[in-house]
Amino acid sequence: MHGEGSMAKRRYGIRTNSLIGILFGIISGMLLASWSGYRFITCGLSHGRCCILGQLSNDPVQVTDTSQPYASTSCQQTQEPQNVRKSTKNFILIGVMTAKKYLNTRAIAAYKTWARSINGEVIFFSSETSQGNGDLPVVGLRGVDDTYPPQKKSFSMLKYMHDHYIDEFEWFMRADDDVYIKGSRLQSFLRSINSSKPQFIGQAGLGTKEESGLLKLKENENFCMGGPGIVFSRATLKLVASHVDHCMQSPLTLHEDVEIGRCVQRYAGISCTWAFEMQHLFFHNYKEEKGSFTYSLNKADLNQAITLHPIKEPTHQFRVHNYILGQRISSLRQKTLNLHREINSVNQLLGEQDSEKPNNLGLRTSITKYNPKDEEDVFEWDFFTRPLYSAADVNPKRGMPAHMRVALDDVIQQTIHMINGNARQRGRHIDFKEILYGYRRLHPYLSCDYILDLLLIYRKHKGRRMTVPVRRHAYLQQNFGPMEILEDYFPSNKEEYISYDSVHPFAHLFTDYKSPERTNVDKTKETIHIVLSLSGRYETFKRFMKNYEQIVLIAKEKVHLNIVLFDSTDDTALQKSINLIVQYQQRYGANSVELIEANGAFSRAKALKLGSSDTKPNSLLFFMDVDILVSRDVFQRVRMNTRQGLQVYFPIVFSQFDTRSFCPDPVNCKFDIRDFRNDYGNWRQFGFGIASIYKSDLEAVGGFDTSIQGWGKEDVDLYQKFINSNLTIFRTVDPGLYHAFHHVSCDPALEPAQYQMCLGSRASGYQSVHELAKQFYSQPHLLNSRPMDSNHNS
Repeated sequence: MHGEGSMAKRRYGIRTNSLIGILFGIISGMLLASWSGYRFITCGLSHGRCCILGQLSNDPVQVTDTSQPYASTSCQQTQEPQNVRKSTKNFILIGVMTAKKYLNTRAIAAYKTWARSINGEVIFFSSETSQGNGDLPVVGLRGVDDTYPPQKKSFSMLKYMHDHYIDEFEWFMRADDDVYIKGSRLQSFLRSINSSKPQFIGQAGLGTKEESGLLKLKENENFCMGGPGIVFSRATLKLVASHVDHCMQSPLTLHEDVEIGRCVQRYAGISCTWAFEMQHLFFHNYKEEKGSFTYSLNKADLNQAITLHPIKEPTHQFRVHNYILGQRISSLRQKTLNLHREINSVNQLLGEQDSEKPNNLGLRTSITKYNPKDEEDVFEWDFFTRPLYSAADVNPKRGMPAHMRVALDDVIQQTIHMINGNARQRGRHIDFKEILYGYRRLHPYLSCDYILDLLLIYRKHKGRRMTVPVRRHAYLQQNFGPMEILEDYFPSNKEEYISYDSVHPFAHLFTDYKSPERTNVDKTKETIHIVLSLSGRYETFKRFMKNYEQIVLIAKEKVHLNIVLFDSTDDTALQKSINLIVQYQQRYGANSVELIEANGAFSRAKALKLGSSDTKPNSLLFFMDVDILVSRDVFQRVRMNTRQGLQVYFPIVFSQFDTRSFCPDPVNCKFDIRDFRNDYGNWRQFGFGIASIYKSDLEAVGGFDTSIQGWGKEDVDLYQKFINSNLTIFRTVDPGLYHAFHHVSCDPALEPAQYQMCLGSRASGYQSVHELAKQFYSQPHLLNSRPMDSNHNS
């Protein structure tokens, strides 16, 4: 018992001594805080964080020299920042040098794109009189103008960043307003570097050949090029900031980035990173120095870059940003796909496979994941070298489409990126040279498969160095992600109609933007003006009008028909057509159908121009052929897919084959215009005659070429004009447009180009390729035939 009491007493004594120590510490802390608050804080309150008391710092890299004139007058040289919020993300502060004239263009574009991906803060520095618009964080540097070269602006910005934010961020960056910075890549790169040591990072420069010897650089000196961006560690900025005034007053050149490099070399004792890799990470576009990366962005050097410079046009800042976001989406989709595969693998191990949900996303990569049950279920492979060979296409040999080239480039980039994933550890690097040949197959809901014969360049860095070409086969598969559903932009009955300038995404960057006047337009009741050209062909016209009566006149659709009737060699057909039109006018009113008589030789271009001449600029025109059978739902798609000032609609129609190929008795042949079987017809991908366009857009591109006479070519000419314009062409199959078969007569007197187009159109209407092949194979003597000798007399 005595032992236990003694132990308890000793424990009580320990707690008493601890309590006394804590109380003594609190009292001492309060006294010290009162003294230090008067000594330190009053300076900050009276001068707004501008005073520098370097002699009180215990940081070994803190500058203790406070005798520099710039340090003592810094409070008078900068104004308080506008719209600058203290960030909770304290990794990096990026100072963007800009000018007053660029605040509403380049600065806004940068702030609304890459600036939002930065783990830290982005501030725009400009001349003294500059002010930010909206929430753009702008600092007007006092005593600084927009004179070029911006030496004073650059040094003043660094001093400002030091005085106001030196203890809040690990890294500091000087950037131009025409640079694009990938925030995630920048953070990943800087996380691998010790920020507590002096660092001066960027693309090392020595000047151009013409500047050799004029930049006053020593043999071992360089500078970081300002365009792609310069990164300072906190330690570097501390060493340099107090000497900014001296560096600014004694420049040896007019280049501000050269002088910054000289200042860092002199007072921090470090030069810009010499690493060869920096020219790829901090990328300057030497091929397009005054441009904005207007060419394809899917390049290896752009994908691995941290910064891209220069981007002079603000619109291209958004273009680059859109591409970067697309890459991010692809990466997230790949991660999602990998998770689905892991879930599927675990479920198989646990025996808990969910049979109700499709597991296509969880299937492992394999070119045999789909097993066809019969011949019709087999998906053909397309073969390509330079041209593309396809068994499923009307043209078995053709140039590779642009969308396929883009997809193939993207596949190659991803493949090389995966191969070089551990290149540093393996001591080798693989570069892509070319595709010798390849196969491609598309499965509609599973994947797109590739078999590629690649020529690569193998570069070995460890051990015995070598560079040799190698040839490899790659089996690749692009799996489709889960289905995503987007709601229709247009409401079911009304849409808010806005003029083109108001919906242009960059209109506010270049003009004094004013809110547009908005009007509610009921798209479902917008009048469509059908323009139809006609010459002869009474029976076909009679069928067209019967179809038109059923879907428009009886249903009282908001559609107006303008018929342009040319003289015909068959006077009987001409008079019958006029009488038929008069009958419909008497039955449904004179305004239901309008007849416009045209003189001279038939020209579809002249007819369509004449038929639309009396319409208003905001009229919705629908150019039609007399051979087309229309369903009622077409008009809704015409209204929704045609947008004034933005988009034109060129539907792909289903063209019927010669009825004799699938109807033994052509007289009693009945067919359904909703039957799209391959033996009945094909989708006319090369036909551009059917189109819906607003008249103002038609006039804006120059309208029809009325010098084109006879059949064809005018539609291709108009389509090419829209390709060259700023308007979007919306082109897709439309199941409500059915081109009934008719015999085509090609006049040899046509221009050669028109005559060849006519012959091609006539040949495509006979039968399907498969049916023609069957007939050919059923006659062996055709397979064994040889070209006749020109000297042989038959």
